[in-house]
Amino acid sequence: MEGRNISMLSVCVATTSFPRWEGDYRGTFIWEACRALSMLGTHVLVVAPHAEGAKTHEDMAGVEIFRPRYLRPERWEILLDTPGGLPVVWEKGGPGRLIVLPLLAAHALAIARIAPRCDLIHANWTFSAFAAGLAAPIHRRPIVCTVQGSDIYRAARIPFAAGLARRALRGARKVIALSASLAEGAAALGVDPDRIAVIPNGVDGARFHPNGTPREPVLLFAGSLIERKGLRALLNAMALIHRRHPAHRLVLIGDGPKRAELETQARTLGIGEAVYFTGSLSPEEVARWMRRAELFVLPSLEEGQGVALLEALASGTPSVAGRAGGIPEVLSPQWGIMVEPGNPEALADSILGLIDSPSSRQAMGRAAAADVHAVYDWPVVARRILDVYREALEVHTPVLRQVGNSGQV
Repeated sequence: MEGRNISMLSVCVATTSFPRWEGDYRGTFIWEACRALSMLGTHVLVVAPHAEGAKTHEDMAGVEIFRPRYLRPERWEILLDTPGGLPVVWEKGGPGRLIVLPLLAAHALAIARIAPRCDLIHANWTFSAFAAGLAAPIHRRPIVCTVQGSDIYRAARIPFAAGLARRALRGARKVIALSASLAEGAAALGVDPDRIAVIPNGVDGARFHPNGTPREPVLLFAGSLIERKGLRALLNAMALIHRRHPAHRLVLIGDGPKRAELETQARTLGIGEAVYFTGSLSPEEVARWMRRAELFVLPSLEEGQGVALLEALASGTPSVAGRAGGIPEVLSPQWGIMVEPGNPEALADSILGLIDSPSSRQAMGRAAAADVHAVYDWPVVARRILDVYREALEVHTPVLRQVGNSGQV
């Protein structure tokens, strides 16, 4: 590696979440990372699951993408159609779980085929790292694994999943955690802290920025409609807010298995007309809502980092969020307010305080828009990822430390 230009590397990015086609909303943060790396001169090849209607091989803005088929007929390839991804597919149980083994096999085989053309593999989530590890005797390339959230938080609570995560991380030379909270979770699984780099996901500054759009009486959420996003508490909070500010609307962008339940809850609380479920939207449509909203709300019970939170702050939208996972590392007091997760009253009080204080709200929005881009714009983050690639190509020691007999797998 001595004297080599690290930006001229060729990298195989393996992921279970990625846009199915240009402009798709799935895994946009993975796509943006790939695009940023490519713009810095890195040759990026992506291995991602196939989905109905997607191409098995294409080029998007200079990034070569391979989507291996894992089931036939293709309507059975449901992973990228399921908000929340693999954790939600698994938690729902039933026939959906049957996709896991063929998905793993197709993923590993594609990595084995593509990775020998590259200098290293960057696996996103431990599932892809596990697949890359299975294919290691063929590709013989170093693996960097980014842990995104559920693969650490949930794995730690499920013995079988913890074992798979530990095996996946054993094969990685470096581990990237989106937050210090995730780094601690990875260390608890036995990852040597010296092999962990804390690097957040970034934000597309060209898309998410304030542009002078007039703010509307809108409280905005964007994300998957799943249990760990804390949306039941948000609806209960909205019922309290609605009594004092009946003109305000709550807009929920996204879809997921809890949508019908949440729609029923809104009607039961008498706020059905004040809550608007948009379904999944394109990134451009999300950006427009971010600029229109008065406040962004992320009431998560568990969160690796919160990409949508970054997008809101970059758009100059002050935020109220749950004090969970990596959120405290993103949301400074100058940009918004944090509350205890799952507490509707505290959530409502914080939101009402900002609704009733336009000057504080506007000052927070200006501060966020001014400061977020310097730290979180994708070119800045991509350079830090390249530093980890350089270290991975120089390091040859195991990524895991001994954690005692109870931790061996």
